[in-house]
Amino acid sequence: MRLPSRSTVYFSFAAFLVFAAFSAGLAKENSGGSGASFYKSFEQLYRVLSRLNEAYVEEIPADQMVEAAVKGMTSILDPHTAYFDAKETEDLKVHTEGEFGGLGITIGVREKILTVISPLVGTPAYRMGIQAGDRILEIDGRSTKGMIVDTAVNHLRGKPGTTVTVKVWREGFTEPQPFKFTREIIKIESVPYYGMLPGNVGFIKLVQFSRTTGDDMDKAVSELKKQGMKSLILDLRYNPGGLLTEAVAVSELFLPKGSLVVSTKGRIAEQNSELASSRAPLVDPSLPLVVLVNGGSASASEIVSGAIQDWDRGIILGTQTYGKGSVQTINQMDATHILKLTTAFYYTPSGRCINKKENSIRFKNVDTAKADAAKKEPEFDEDLGVEIGEKSDTTFDTTGHKSFLTKNLKRKVWDAGGILPDLRVAGRSINPYQQELERKTVFFRWAIKARPALEKKIKLDSSIKVTDAMIEDFHKFIVNPADSVKFRFESPAVRMLKEIRKTLEKDQKSADSLTPELRRNIASRVDQLDSALAQAGDHEFERNREYIREGLARELLFAAGGTKAGSAYQLRFDPQVKAALELLGNPARYKAILTPKAK
Repeated sequence: MRLPSRSTVYFSFAAFLVFAAFSAGLAKENSGGSGASFYKSFEQLYRVLSRLNEAYVEEIPADQMVEAAVKGMTSILDPHTAYFDAKETEDLKVHTEGEFGGLGITIGVREKILTVISPLVGTPAYRMGIQAGDRILEIDGRSTKGMIVDTAVNHLRGKPGTTVTVKVWREGFTEPQPFKFTREIIKIESVPYYGMLPGNVGFIKLVQFSRTTGDDMDKAVSELKKQGMKSLILDLRYNPGGLLTEAVAVSELFLPKGSLVVSTKGRIAEQNSELASSRAPLVDPSLPLVVLVNGGSASASEIVSGAIQDWDRGIILGTQTYGKGSVQTINQMDATHILKLTTAFYYTPSGRCINKKENSIRFKNVDTAKADAAKKEPEFDEDLGVEIGEKSDTTFDTTGHKSFLTKNLKRKVWDAGGILPDLRVAGRSINPYQQELERKTVFFRWAIKARPALEKKIKLDSSIKVTDAMIEDFHKFIVNPADSVKFRFESPAVRMLKEIRKTLEKDQKSADSLTPELRRNIASRVDQLDSALAQAGDHEFERNREYIREGLARELLFAAGGTKAGSAYQLRFDPQVKAALELLGNPARYKAILTPKAK
């Protein structure tokens, strides 16, 4: 590409510097305090850019130098602030205005690493077993180190039907694993499932806050009331958020008219606002309510759960939410450049900032890392779901987190980033073998293959029983090389064996450092080890037999009965749903959690 001439560069850059110097001088005349300090620092930038333009060994186009400076500035800010150059702006328009394919994940930055906030139910990512907390290390071989969220999103999106390979690290993996996805147009129902659970307990799964969410929730609640609902579980797990207006609409279902739902606070007055419920609640205020949350619950999900917690309207159960509580505005800088800027934070009715510190300005995190590392979550009485060991004579407890009081009952709640549940219950964990089964979608593939024949023999409904014969058929399916999918659990030993085989192949192609007899001997030993490891894989299959039985039933129900049948079956094995049902079946314990501790 031909660079601009020196005179062109000098003229355009000089114009920029004259404007910068004029702006700085004008500001110094009219500003004091922090304003003067800012423009004094601006002069330093002016001097550096000027010297680079005059004396750097190679000529640098002015527009490239300025864009690099701007991107350098935004890189120290929060993960959601981004500057888009002309090409990135065009890509953004294509992805937001045109038809595109994606994986169905929401991503953020955790500890400077691109991380999955949540997979969306029913999407390629969900079907492949992607989990909240998975760390994305590469996208199509490109390292994500230092990559901002918007750039990563652009790489993950693409034409429907095309593929993208993502290398993922997860707790429990011995090394990063590749996931190959086929992009799809992501069309997600905000309420994919609702129904009745034992004990007249209603259940609503809410997976995103889109334009129809308020109406969808109204419909679900009204239907459950007709079915005799006596209490309700609202599931916001893995819900990455969405529209603020719909977060308010969902909160209105449970809170009295006029109740504050959320406030926004920024540095300028126009970013400060308060949003309150504008109608009477659709759900009776006395109806017991449990809201399920986890690390995949973000943004609008945190607004809803925070409002319900702060008004003592229900019990929040699960694990700490993500902590994405910031507001972004789009600034058109010129015809081709956009600045997406974080301008405010969300606050719950009690005054807690939802945003987690690591989701705010990055250079602060360097100074406060040691102090934050010393902090810990408040301890909880797991029976009552309330904090223990607190000091009543200060707004801070021994964890270093500031405490706030709920609006009605004056219970203590905390600003630890995101929403801390009233009752902490861990989600279901699966072992490495089970993770590999889910990652390679073998349950799903077997169900698609086996369903036509099975439908002629048995009913594929809630009464389904997966027989040992079906499990054996599945085992043949995953180990048979003739089938389209050949599954083998890659333990560390299996991966090591692969490397040995590669090394032997390389050695054979190079100079003969091994005699033929010795090579045959080593190959025989490797084959024996391979056979032993295959037997170990069969042992893993037997050890996980009941999980396999459950997985086969689940995918058959999803294949035959859709989301409603599959989701209802999954809930039977969900430890957090079980805990919520036990809590709703124990009115005394429910009341105790919503009762402030005596001082």
